[in-house]
Amino acid sequence: MAATARRPGKSLLTAVGVALGIAVFLVTVGWSQTVGSQINQTFDALAATELRVRDTQADVAVDAAMPDDFEERVRRIHGVVASGRLWEGGTLPVRASEPAAPVSLPVLAVDPGVFTAAGVTVRAGRLPDAATVATGEPVVVLGPGAAAALGVSAVPPDVSIRVGDTDALLLGVLDTSGTARELDRAVLVTTTSPVGPGRTELPPRQMTALVRTDLGAAGVVARALPAAVRPDSPGRIGVLVPPEPTSLRSDVQSSLNTLALGAAGLSLLIGAVGIMNAMLMSVGQRSGEIGLRRSLGAARRHVVAQFLLEGALLGAVGALVGTVAGEVALIGVAAAHGWSPVLDRGLVVVAPCAGVIIGTLASVHPALRAAAIHPAAALRT
Repeated sequence: MAATARRPGKSLLTAVGVALGIAVFLVTVGWSQTVGSQINQTFDALAATELRVRDTQADVAVDAAMPDDFEERVRRIHGVVASGRLWEGGTLPVRASEPAAPVSLPVLAVDPGVFTAAGVTVRAGRLPDAATVATGEPVVVLGPGAAAALGVSAVPPDVSIRVGDTDALLLGVLDTSGTARELDRAVLVTTTSPVGPGRTELPPRQMTALVRTDLGAAGVVARALPAAVRPDSPGRIGVLVPPEPTSLRSDVQSSLNTLALGAAGLSLLIGAVGIMNAMLMSVGQRSGEIGLRRSLGAARRHVVAQFLLEGALLGAVGALVGTVAGEVALIGVAAAHGWSPVLDRGLVVVAPCAGVIIGTLASVHPALRAAAIHPAAALRT
């Protein structure tokens, strides 16, 4: 204690190495746990809130399985957040402006509720709503891939997109397609039916529906959907629940843990090397003190114990400082991303103990070097 207090500057610099190592250890492991928690929440939300509905007899009749009031019927089920039908319209030539050459793109007819159910984001313009569809005028929303293919990045007022032989008002451009990957490169024509007067003439093909539920309500909604949509023939409605991504979840978490433990171990090793180098320098500078103690009767074990105790003390101080700094840093980084920080509370207890162990082990070699100094040679020097 006294030897450490007599050299506060050097002792502080030595403890800083351990503090940084412990801080990096906690931040790395805590960040891995925080990211893993966010990934698990995303997996849980996806698996527990998204349903796909399809016609099990699509080869018999396409537009008979899901009626025009599909959204209204599904909305009556407790736990449903949003829903909408979408059906393929084939690939049609699409022209953004008259001088430009047409581009062949897939066309999808969608209900307005599809955008909310898929969780899309908008880059420009806006999304259609029920009032827009009720006007009877065809409107178009471009997926991000379709917008890139057509060279469209903005939505000027009163601009039309020519889909096949029909002009439709360009209403918006998506930034992301959410969970509905088929929306990415598609031209989305919002209508109340696949074919109708004054609307884009799309040949009716495979129809599906997307339903978004509250967290944990997917199972109940899936069981109620067939009877709610087709009470006369519930067998025609098939509901697909995404499987639990257990294997993917485990692989991602394992990779994060491996990365975190590797980085954390390296940071602790750097802290241990810093303590060892500082203690070796201290042995050389304190050779006279060591020789005097030996000449007064101190045994080698006493010198070894002194240096081990000093190393343990420096490791403990550095670990306490590093623990506080690491927690503050983790909270700050998580807050910057809008996440909830996650850190195993056991690590907060283990970290100071690890600092004591690291400081002690790093002092073993310097302690043995100090004990090997001959008293007479040290005093002559």
